[in-house]
Formats: sequence, structure tokens, C-alpha cells
Amino acid sequence: MTKPFDQCIILHGCPPTQEMVTPIEKRWMNWLAEELHKKGYNAIAPELSTSWQPLYQTWKKEIEKFSVTNESVLVGHSCGGAFLVRWLLETKTVVKKLILVAPAKVPETENDTRKDLYDFELPTKTPHLADEIVLFISNDFPHHLKSQELYIKALHPRVIKLENKGHFLFFQMKTNAFPELLDEVLATR
Repeated sequence: MTKPFDQCIILHGCPPTQEMVTPIEKRWMNWLAEELHKKGYNAIAPELSTSWQPLYQTWKKEIEKFSVTNESVLVGHSCGGAFLVRWLLETKTVVKKLILVAPAKVPETENDTRKDLYDFELPTKTPHLADEIVLFISNDFPHHLKSQELYIKALHPRVIKLENKGHFLFFQMKTNAFPELLDEVLATR
């Protein structure tokens, strides 16, 4: 049987400080990769450099080690979602499915260490980044809600709103399992 996608690459977000990095065993990204592996899919949840002070060019080199194709599914959480949108726009890569989970764009503060990933313009005309774009949202922090509005306006994704998941962090979800996201990845055609 032919699988609907060749691989799923799942990018984590960016905590404001090194001390706030979530341990791997508490991340839904790693849970998702493991669940996809169990079902026979190629899934990767890479640990990208200095997530608390991410640099776009460094992350770009790291993601380009993987063979992203038009049959790939990309999942990005928070600033990982911002990175994926910027990378797809700049490289003109088109993937099978792009899933953004509470994507970031608006800096939290003037000194936000993640601003380098946000340094791009969202297009005014809907770009063709993926055959399908999905956006997971919930009752998030105010700057992330503003970010999500920008992505909805620019990318016109299918929006899935889940209640009481906050910014989709372990301490808010109380679990690393994210079955709704697993279902969405598996629903790829």
C-alpha cells in the first residue's frame, strides 16, 4: 500500500530562556513522531540549535539536511511554525501538508530573543506553500493570538480550534499526547 506522504518533520517551538526548554519526554512533537513510527511512517522531531535564541540561518542549514519534498508533511509549533512559513516562502518549496500549531510571528517583547525567526513579511496574496494548510489554535497568550490572526489572513488555512490547550505546552495540556494532531497528520491524502 502506498503511503499518502513520504515523511513528517515536526519542529518544536522556542522558550524564552534555556532554563525553560521542555524535556523531550514531555513534548508532543516527540510523542507524535513515535506514534507515526509505530504506524510505519518516517517521522522526525529534530532538536534544533539554541531554541531559546534561534537564528533563522542556523535552523535553515539544519532543516535542509532533510529531503523535504512535495510529498512531505511539515508540522511547526510556535516559532517552529514561523520558521517553516518563512523557509517555504523563501525557498519556494511546496509540501503535501503544512500544519501550524499556535504559530508565532508577533514578538512577545521588544527584546524577544526569537525575533530573528519572525523577520519576514507574510504575503498579501495567498501563496502556494502546501496542498493543504491547517492551523491549530486555542486560548493562547495575547501576542500569539495576534500572530494567528496574521497567519489566517495571509494563508487561509483550515482552522481547528481546541478548547483549553493554551499554547499547546505540557504544563497547559497536562500531557504530551496530542491525538487530534496525530489524526490530522494521518488524514493527509
